[in-house]
Amino acid sequence: MHLYYQVKPEDHGRRAVDVLIRQTGMSRLMSKKVRLYGHLTCNGMAHRMIDPVRAGDILVAIYQPHVEQGGVLNEVPGVSVRYLDDWLLVVSKPAGMVTHPTYLHETGSLTSSLADYPLHPVSRLDRDTSGLVLIARNGHAHHVISQNPMHKIYLGLIHGRLPEKIGLIDAPIQRSTGSIMLREVHADGAEAKTRWRELHYFAGSNVSMVSFELLTGRTHQIRVHCRHMNCPLIGDGLYGWTADPNLADQAGSYLDRFIGRQALHAASLDFYHPISGLTIHLTAPLPDDFRQLLRLLYQCEHDRL
Repeated sequence: MHLYYQVKPEDHGRRAVDVLIRQTGMSRLMSKKVRLYGHLTCNGMAHRMIDPVRAGDILVAIYQPHVEQGGVLNEVPGVSVRYLDDWLLVVSKPAGMVTHPTYLHETGSLTSSLADYPLHPVSRLDRDTSGLVLIARNGHAHHVISQNPMHKIYLGLIHGRLPEKIGLIDAPIQRSTGSIMLREVHADGAEAKTRWRELHYFAGSNVSMVSFELLTGRTHQIRVHCRHMNCPLIGDGLYGWTADPNLADQAGSYLDRFIGRQALHAASLDFYHPISGLTIHLTAPLPDDFRQLLRLLYQCEHDRL
């Protein structure tokens, strides 16, 4: 991390550490790391964090915990880079890959495949959800991005049809009793809000293509909310029809087997850049399996006509 900052008049006489925290969003933890393991310069000269600065001074805070790896990123088959700079990385993750190592998936995760040193995932996707994942390349970027709102849009294919073209699901979510993985809608759960917009209804298959906007970020939120509305995501093995023995054989289950994973894709992401302060807007195209399912649905509509 090489963080550059020119001191403003209002910060004249303040301690360097206070200026960096106030003006760049640097966390207290990162300032300590710079002090202990990195270094700070002021106008090219060594400078202590507790020393005052003058208006116009150029501060450079440096912290490089992974110099031996050179910060090199690996190319990963199936993972496309949508944005990359010295501070962050945004990729489109394929279905079937976890975002970061867990006790169930210690190897083969997105972050461990991309780098031989720790990365900082800011957003996360379920293993079988495809699409955009935002990853910070150092702790400072992670801290600053996490302090600012993100706007995420998902595309999904659901069984049935939601009651209106546009609406809001406001249903709290908690962990299901006796399970470490499953979630459920429950009055005692944490606040969970999902806004939806119907994009197309395939009458012949009784399937809707819907965009979802997350207003909160609960685990499995879209999947749980779709099931709560009795419109589960196609292919969802935890909350869909195939997960319920009483429903698995009904019409439409063929579509679940066709895609073999929840038909959910993180398609759009807006976030605050930790250094430039600009809002970055990125999109990711639909993956092949999602497109193939759409072609099947449109073919069913054509045959019906």
